[in-house]
Amino acid sequence: MEERKRKKAIYARKSKYTGKGESIENQIDTCKHYLKTYFDINITDDDIIVYNDEGYTGANTERPHFKEMMKAIKNNEIDTIICYRLDRISRNVLDFANLYEDWQEHDVNFISVSERFDTTTPMGKAMLFIAITFAQLERDTIAERIRDNMYKLAKTGRWLGGNVPLGFVSEKMEKLNINDKKTTLYKLAPVDDEIDIIKTIFQKFLEFKSQTQVESYLIQNDYKTKRNCDFSRWGVKNILRNPVYAVADQDVLNYFLDNEVEVYNEHDQFNGTHGIIGYCKTEKTKTGRVKYKDLQDWIVAIGEHKGIISGKDWVEAQNILKANEDKNYRKPIKNDAILVGVLRCSHCKSLMRAKLKQNLTPNGKLRFDYICGLKMKSKGDKCSCKNINGNEADDLVIQGMKQLAQPTSEFYQAIKSIASDDDYNSKNQVDEINILEKNYAKNETDINNLINRLALVDDDILDEVQAKIKELKQKNKKILANIQELKKAQPTNQVIDDQETAKVVFDILNNYIDKFDELDIISKRNLIKLFVGNIETDGKNLYMDLIGSRNHTITTKPQLFNDDNNDNQEGLSATHNGQIVLLSDSGEWNIDVFSCW
Repeated sequence: MEERKRKKAIYARKSKYTGKGESIENQIDTCKHYLKTYFDINITDDDIIVYNDEGYTGANTERPHFKEMMKAIKNNEIDTIICYRLDRISRNVLDFANLYEDWQEHDVNFISVSERFDTTTPMGKAMLFIAITFAQLERDTIAERIRDNMYKLAKTGRWLGGNVPLGFVSEKMEKLNINDKKTTLYKLAPVDDEIDIIKTIFQKFLEFKSQTQVESYLIQNDYKTKRNCDFSRWGVKNILRNPVYAVADQDVLNYFLDNEVEVYNEHDQFNGTHGIIGYCKTEKTKTGRVKYKDLQDWIVAIGEHKGIISGKDWVEAQNILKANEDKNYRKPIKNDAILVGVLRCSHCKSLMRAKLKQNLTPNGKLRFDYICGLKMKSKGDKCSCKNINGNEADDLVIQGMKQLAQPTSEFYQAIKSIASDDDYNSKNQVDEINILEKNYAKNETDINNLINRLALVDDDILDEVQAKIKELKQKNKKILANIQELKKAQPTNQVIDDQETAKVVFDILNNYIDKFDELDIISKRNLIKLFVGNIETDGKNLYMDLIGSRNHTITTKPQLFNDDNNDNQEGLSATHNGQIVLLSDSGEWNIDVFSCW
């Protein structure tokens, strides 16, 4: 059996969407030129596979096309990776070294065009690892320099900027000479109303010993964040952990010393007068999330602001948080709720959460309800939307989607017609409108320019300029009329006005929806999001917007909607105010599909 020929992979990446400089296109073209000119003149485009991620940082490897490339490497489909510059692969040199180790196991070479690294040669390998070594050394040196600056700034006890914590505002201070440079410094100034919230959060946490209960209390009593949003339990935790609220007293000092935190000030300065400023407390994970570092990596100093929470109470809060983390909570059982992230409460617009029940369905699946997120967090105080039987709701939505995929449905026929019509001109029509609108705008610009020149022109050409202005105005009058006619001629009920999109949708209708039950949960949710724009429940009906539609109403089935204390609601009659309506007749359900646009 002939061995399958492996390909050369070009990888391009740019953090921001732009067509300038080292654009994705420029990177790919440069790499192709290198391969065909310097690497192997016999290489064709068929020997090359291109992967690109635009809008993704190099700080982590969670990039869709990069992951595809890694999968291809593991499947031995690639023998060489080429990129414009090493940092297109990873900005973290240590991460790159680990990646390269994996590539070597699959006999994959690496080429960086800009830096002229080519691991197909011994010298190229040596140069690459020298670069890795020095780059990591430079990174470590920079990190050390930053930490040294943190020490110098810690002397001042000032606020260094960033998101100002709840309870304070940032105030500009005098300039200070640091490293022979004058630097503007800031301090934290109290906001009385917000400080009251901070005191309440600590008081209730010491009482309840639960972030979730504090969250519910805050929502029930209309407490808001700086951005006027409801508090979350994670937001509560971040407030509780932040040393900025602690009074700089002996209790706090002993806590820091016991946990090997680097304390800048002299110990006798912890006299209960000021608050604490923490430095180097957080870091970004590979996925871009911010997390707290280990306490041993912190630097703390006495700030210029006054503390809010006594050292004793702040330390007690830290001990409760640690005890809660150490508890062996039962891991929640994974459910297959497909409407997670799509279904919303129509009363408060909160996303509905999946909440598992103890029993199983007749076919052995876990039973679950969808419950309003705000209702759950506020314990029913801020929203009273009835829970919805999750198993039934998922089934109804799936039924609706499968019905769309039936060759007999009007939606299917409409998509088929667009996808297969060689003379389909809706897209051309849209393009024509765009061209006319551009011409109209250009003429308007020319008219304005000519008007501005009227005062400057000689009398002998004044009439000529005025005539030109009149001509352009007449042209724009005709253009405007053409645009209006074209827009009138556009079908108001068109499902999709792009034939290429229609072809993709038609392919999905034929190949995926009927096999919906065989897909994994992620694929199911993605398919739902493709065909379903919005789903809401008001406790009586499900309102669903499918692709190309204006409004769909799904009526309830007995026991679809549940009160917390009543699982036996009467079934509701169907209303035909939408395009897709699920009907109940003595408990038997069927779907009528009407016009879908």
